[in-house]
This record gives sequence, structure tokens and C-alpha cells, in this order.
Amino acid sequence: MICTSSYNNWQSDKYTTYAISGNRGRDVNYQGYCYPNLAPKLSFWKIWHNNIGKISEEENNQYYVEEYWKQVLSKLDPEQVYRELDNSILLCYEANTDFCHRHIVAAWFEILLEVEVPEAKAKDYEIKYNIERPEYIKEYLEEAMRSGRNMRGFHSLRALYLFEKGEKLELLADELEAKTGECHDEYRQAACFLRCDADMAEEEYNKRYR
Repeated sequence: MICTSSYNNWQSDKYTTYAISGNRGRDVNYQGYCYPNLAPKLSFWKIWHNNIGKISEEENNQYYVEEYWKQVLSKLDPEQVYRELDNSILLCYEANTDFCHRHIVAAWFEILLEVEVPEAKAKDYEIKYNIERPEYIKEYLEEAMRSGRNMRGFHSLRALYLFEKGEKLELLADELEAKTGECHDEYRQAACFLRCDADMAEEEYNKRYR
């Protein structure tokens, strides 16, 4: 399981921690591991920061989520990132109820992988899970992920993710077969399973939300 927290709210060595802030926790003298692939880009962070108080908080935060999706998360494989960070705590600066990109990361995992990524607090070995976080961030991310995108007839973003993952495997099979002349049915079979998983994810989504 992965959890998120702030540097100030996580005072424990029970789990491995990863800083995902742009400056790697320098402002609080953080000395642990870092995962820079999830850090926001300075360019859009500056625009967002400079717009605080100049435009509405809603508009400004939506801009941040959209850019974080386009410039960071859309370039990454959520399953690979989750495997690399499993059994760890992802840290950034803001308080748990404040707008923060770690909450966007948590929503990304929850939307595409259907895993729970709770916000947590800890002091020594006393840990509290499921601390309140801003729910609107997940809504903003879903909007950003759908914007201008060919949903292939799906309503579920997870279903689309699984379907496109299967497509990539089929393309890989085509490339390998053209290069080696050997059959790669294992990739085609995995793609078939992913299409079935996509259909089931869509069916579950429609039962729950439509």
C-alpha cells in the first residue's frame, strides 16, 4: 500500500518515505529517498503560484491539475510507478486539507488502478490513516484526463487505460514478429485478457455511476 502525507505530519521511520516535491524536501532538511518523476514542473508551478489571489482558487487549482496531468502523470505508467513506490509514504509540504500535488497522485492511482491511497499522519509508531483530504482534486483530475481525449466508447477511465494497454501489447507483438519472424502469442493473449478486463471495468463503472 502507498500512503501520502506531509513532512510535518509524518514523524516515523516505520515505512520508507519518498519526497515528491520539486526541491526534494530541502526546506525541512529532509534526508530520505526522493522520487523526482512525480515532482511538478517549475514552469507551471510558478504560474499557479503567481496567480494566487489574482484569479479564483478554483480556476487556479484546475489549471495546476490540468498541467500536472499533461506534463507529468500522462508521461508515466501508473502500474510501474506503484510497483516502485509500494509500501512507502509519499511526502510533500502542504497540510492534509490543503491543495497539493500528492493528492493528485493519490487520485491518479485510485482512478486508473482502483487502489486506495490514504492520507496518513504518524508520530513514532502511532499511525492514523484516512485523514481527510480535498475530494475536489479527484474531480478536477478526472476532468483533465477526459478533456480532448478519444474515450473509445468507454465511460470509465480505468477501462480506457486497460484497453490502451492491450493495444500497446498487440503493437509490440506486431513489431517483434516483423523483426524476428517468430510468433508472440503471449502478448496477444495478454492483450485479450486486458480487453476483457476493460469490459468488466466499464460494466462496473456503469453500475456504480450511470
